[in-house]
Amino acid sequence: MDRVKKLISSKPIGSIAPLQGGSYGQDEAGRIYSVMPIEQLEAIRQQKQFGKDRRHFTFTNMPNIREITESLSNKYCGYILMLQPYVDFNTNILSEKGNPLDVSRLESILGVSKRTVLVVLKELTKVGVIEPTRDSYRMNERYHFRGKSGKVDVLIKTFITTLKSFNLRTSDLGFVYKLLPYVHYETNIICADPFVTDPEGVRFLNERQIGELVGMSPSKTKEVLSRLRKAGIIGEWYNGDDRREVLTVLNPYVFYREKEQAGCNVAGVICC
Repeated sequence: MDRVKKLISSKPIGSIAPLQGGSYGQDEAGRIYSVMPIEQLEAIRQQKQFGKDRRHFTFTNMPNIREITESLSNKYCGYILMLQPYVDFNTNILSEKGNPLDVSRLESILGVSKRTVLVVLKELTKVGVIEPTRDSYRMNERYHFRGKSGKVDVLIKTFITTLKSFNLRTSDLGFVYKLLPYVHYETNIICADPFVTDPEGVRFLNERQIGELVGMSPSKTKEVLSRLRKAGIIGEWYNGDDRREVLTVLNPYVFYREKEQAGCNVAGVICC
């Protein structure tokens, strides 16, 4: 129990090493923190005191996306994640500033040719992630949506602006997408049983087990995780005092399960 309590504590351990151009940092246990000027922190506090958090995000249904992660490659899962910032509120139409996305704009967003866009749209429609409309496509709300939520304990928020700030390979984004069904509620750590309520019953996954989860060799998994840690979209925690066993945690400023991020136990805010 002491080990789990230590994991979910929000206090940084040791010094904070900068990540992602100084916007994020990791403590000596590998946990991710947001690093911001005091003036910016104060502005956020005032905004939270006098109004709702206005950051845009999409919801991901954790159990349901397993229906598609098991049949799609990392690259195709990456395309799904790249489309999240363009899901319209309530309608789920893929749009930008009120304009439905056409093939030309999707070429630019996905960074591929028109031919590849058409193949991607066909495949994602085939598995039911997106659905054709008269002018564009809409995200199937069974998997992702923007709007009022119901059963929040099975949902993960993906913060749109933060997600767009990362410049990553499509397949690496897909690797992260495949981890979303396995995010622990209190810590954001990847685990085998994210809906277990007893902290002592949670089976956190190490690098080898994550590789098995996404169908990658240990060496390839290590390479991908290294790139993702360097970018700051994931972090690493050490399992107790044994620094040989590394646990993987998603950046809570990109993906987050708990209802209010202000009470986040995964990370805190370091002021400078």
